[in-house]
Amino acid sequence: MNAIIYIRVSTTEQAELGYSLKAQEETCLEYAKRNDYNVLKIFKEEGESAKTTNRTELQNLLRYIKENYKKIDLIIVYKIDRLSRDVYDTLSLRALFTKLNIDLKSVTEPFDNSPIGKFIAITFSSIAQLDNDIRSERSTTGMKQAILAGRWVWKAPFGYKYINKDDGKSYIVPSENRHIVEKIFNDFVEGKRQAQISKELKALGINKGIKRVNEILNNYVYIGEIKTKFFEELITGIHEPLISELTFYKARDILNRKIRVPYNSKYKEDFPLRRFLKCPVCNKKLTGSWSQGNTKKYPYYHCINKGCSFKAIRKETAEKIFIKYLEKLQPSTESINNFIKNFKIKIDEDNSENNKLKDRLRYEIKQLNEKRLKIEDLAIEGVFSKDRFQRKIIEVEEELSLKRVELENSEKTKIDINKTIEYCKFFLKNISEFWKNSHIDIKKEFQSLIFPDGAYISDEKLRTPKIADIFKTFRVSNGKKCVLVGPPGLEPGTSAL
Repeated sequence: MNAIIYIRVSTTEQAELGYSLKAQEETCLEYAKRNDYNVLKIFKEEGESAKTTNRTELQNLLRYIKENYKKIDLIIVYKIDRLSRDVYDTLSLRALFTKLNIDLKSVTEPFDNSPIGKFIAITFSSIAQLDNDIRSERSTTGMKQAILAGRWVWKAPFGYKYINKDDGKSYIVPSENRHIVEKIFNDFVEGKRQAQISKELKALGINKGIKRVNEILNNYVYIGEIKTKFFEELITGIHEPLISELTFYKARDILNRKIRVPYNSKYKEDFPLRRFLKCPVCNKKLTGSWSQGNTKKYPYYHCINKGCSFKAIRKETAEKIFIKYLEKLQPSTESINNFIKNFKIKIDEDNSENNKLKDRLRYEIKQLNEKRLKIEDLAIEGVFSKDRFQRKIIEVEEELSLKRVELENSEKTKIDINKTIEYCKFFLKNISEFWKNSHIDIKKEFQSLIFPDGAYISDEKLRTPKIADIFKTFRVSNGKKCVLVGPPGLEPGTSAL
């Protein structure tokens, strides 16, 4: 019978799991020899993922079997996930092979074309896809955690470069091109257009088209912020800004062709409700500034729309109203206790499932260790050759590595119930104090969390279009009806007086 061999290894598998094309090839050839198969051709895929079928050598293989299917009896793979790690793609490929009367054989997995064999093959393919999905989810979760910690996790933007630090992580720092970024922003706010900037950069040997110039002008990374699809709000980065916030927002004003009071970073600490409060007259965001009186300056929140009739409100008055509203939001002790009770039940359930997972993983690791000892015994008895022994040990070690990593991750996911509950109680009982005593950046995150659409102040009352669901639940359990008052869609107002 004539056979062709397909082997594959991705870059990640080479680096992390020690997969080897040579080892796969030797094992497949040994399998063919043992079964008296005549190998016509070997297709070697190196450094490509099996998430899709759009791979160079796989496409070459498909063309080859379509042209030579009459003389091909079977395709040999080391494992079915070498062919694909997607169930649908695996089924599609097997359907094609069946149509051409070509059998599929896996060296390390026991399946055939019987109903049970097909089920086993699908199971192996499903496990491969599940592994892929879990890896993808972990990657996304890790990326989100890194972003929340202020780290840039993509390709270094123009003007930055990556460096590795002692903690083993990579961080972006200003590169030798930082002055080019500064020049782009300064030239733009001084009146030069994107086309002219692009032309001047090209003369300096820097190929940045109009589109790339626009991307730079719109990128918050240059003021130390991170804007991503994962989160609605801006995340404050831990990297060094290249541009002042005033310059950046001036550039955005010009790009958006909107009238805006220039952003002044020195007011950031003084006005925590700036750009969170909205104007009840024109719906624009309020900004903050100091107004000169006879003997001293006074802080005010005022509308960014210069033509608006909204009367500026004193900083201390606005923040007093806001704090009063937070105090009204504070749930009753009974509501908090009920919430904590349900929360603890949910955490207990999650920890219980996690414990079951860890028990299963420990059992599988124990079984693999026993399998490893058995392989060593067979080698000692002379049943296994040196090469076969090494291949079997590598195979078991690969499985052990995956199980150990999974067990390690499950250990990290366990939630400390007592600490979590104590923090929840503290937070829910001290909402207003938490806001008053927090750093400015925490205040802003806190505001956005509870009031995702901002808030309005009019007639000495605070109103909001939307409030976090958890506080709606508490208000209902407290016996307070969420009747809307004021402008349509606004939560009830609360007076500070």
